[in-house]
Amino acid sequence: MAGHEKDAYIALIAQQDPQIRALMDQGFEFVMNAFKPGAAPPGIKAKTDLEQVRSLQQEGYQVETSTAYDEHGHPRPTLSSIWRKKR
Repeated sequence: MAGHEKDAYIALIAQQDPQIRALMDQGFEFVMNAFKPGAAPPGIKAKTDLEQVRSLQQEGYQVETSTAYDEHGHPRPTLSSIWRKKR
């Protein structure tokens, strides 16, 4: 996702989700959306949200997850949105 597209996506989801707005207000930055365990399509190798969270924590970040949304603002129940902040 290019910089401008990412900014527009973040603005869209922050506008409709108070949890995401609160994370942003606390200084968290959006990292990625990641599949929940068992939700990746067959044949797709991808780290789960839990694996991504652990990796970021090992790098020294405070990490939170929230509902993930597509580019139109619709919830994606098979994904988690991952947010990080330096400790």
